[in-house]
Amino acid sequence: MTTLSGSFSEELLALARPHLAWTIEQIDLFDRLVPRGPTRCDLDVPELGRAGMALSAQLVARFAADGTWLWAWADRSTADTPGAESAQRLREIGERHGVRELTTPLLDLSGFPDPRLAADHLSLVCMGLLDGRGAAVTAADDRNRAFLVVDDPAVPRAAPRPGRLVHALRNGPAMLPGPALKAVQGWFDRHGIELRYGPGTVWGVLPGGDRVVVFLENGAVTSVEVTGPDGGAPVCASAPEQYLVDPRPDPKAPSRLFPAELLPAVTREISFSLRDTRGMVEYAGRRLGFDGRAPSWDREAGRLVFPGGALACRPLGRYDLAERWFEWAPGTEDVRAALRRAAGLPPEAHLPELAGGRLDLTPYTAPESVAVALARTGARAVGQVFTSLGGQFLAVADERLPAPEVSPEAAAEEVRAGAVWLQGLTPPQDRPRVMREAAAAYFERAGMQVRHHGGPDVLSGVSGLYEVRVFFAPDGTVTDSTWGTPAAPRS
Repeated sequence: MTTLSGSFSEELLALARPHLAWTIEQIDLFDRLVPRGPTRCDLDVPELGRAGMALSAQLVARFAADGTWLWAWADRSTADTPGAESAQRLREIGERHGVRELTTPLLDLSGFPDPRLAADHLSLVCMGLLDGRGAAVTAADDRNRAFLVVDDPAVPRAAPRPGRLVHALRNGPAMLPGPALKAVQGWFDRHGIELRYGPGTVWGVLPGGDRVVVFLENGAVTSVEVTGPDGGAPVCASAPEQYLVDPRPDPKAPSRLFPAELLPAVTREISFSLRDTRGMVEYAGRRLGFDGRAPSWDREAGRLVFPGGALACRPLGRYDLAERWFEWAPGTEDVRAALRRAAGLPPEAHLPELAGGRLDLTPYTAPESVAVALARTGARAVGQVFTSLGGQFLAVADERLPAPEVSPEAAAEEVRAGAVWLQGLTPPQDRPRVMREAAAAYFERAGMQVRHHGGPDVLSGVSGLYEVRVFFAPDGTVTDSTWGTPAAPRS
């Protein structure tokens, strides 16, 4: 076993850097086309099942609770299966380039500040080195997580789109230590674009004429600009959305959806619940010395304890990601009753999601979304603020918390994040309507004027000089959300 003391080797970093930006771009597209949710893998096929689709994929490694990473080529239970062939390719790459992480059977990542995050980063490195179409993780058993790389041609290669490429060029190079230029160069090379250099910048021109400029300082990306051929709106902003090519339905996929009776309440509340949580975090940073480290929960005193103070809170429920169950905390009868009223349900209406006891989420298509939606909407129904510590859900009930302001930037992020949770809860035939209703509800409650623009692909909220725009795919999926002046082009 090789123990890594807080960082990957320079040999691995040098090999990975050219792939970092485009890998982030590709994984963003993959997660939109194949939303996260219950994931299964069959190594004899080999196949990944997620979001109701079956995709060819390969197992690369298992990550255990003790911080160890075991390559599939070194695991006796998987080494000889078709699903471990990509792991064998990674080993061969490591042997050619002298990379110890790829050739050592067992790695100890416990020396990293966050071993789970290090494992996630290593899985994306694997995706980049294998030229993968996506990456996924699933629970292998009670103690292990299985990391897979998707190689199915049904997943298209990510084409440049303004929001996605800006995110990739800013966040990809920062994922691992080292100079950002190699990652930027790798992104332009991936798209076949000639790279040009200027003072503190590198830039290139996309096939449609859009100009992409990356600003660097002290070896890091500071900003990215995308403009059209005439300096206006980028051409690629109006390019058609990308979709899966002839996807195969997964016959083994769970089929139970979130209860239709509760969906309208969740639609109204989910994005505003995210606003409430943001406001609580901002308050804790200003008044309670919150420095990014997780607070502690004093169960007996009913307090969420920060370095400089505490907030009154109560248990809301628990969720176990590996075993896929959710249960309301004792004493939450008022929360569930309020959620019934918010949904317009009579007291005698029976829903297993609002009953006491443990709710088995295995049959649901999006178990984590179900658990979070119940808890967040329940907290909103009683005028409290949702937060979580691992799988423990809490409701903060502290009168000192002010109502958070809604800035255009925060609104764009919260509407988009709420849509991510809603997507897995909504039947496909209802998604176009539900997603627009969720965005409109947020804008109305934030005191913003709702504009429908006469078409199904965009909806916006206007407040003063600013406009928040939400863009929809034909299937209702929120593809992007931006903010700016009402006359500003999409960026």
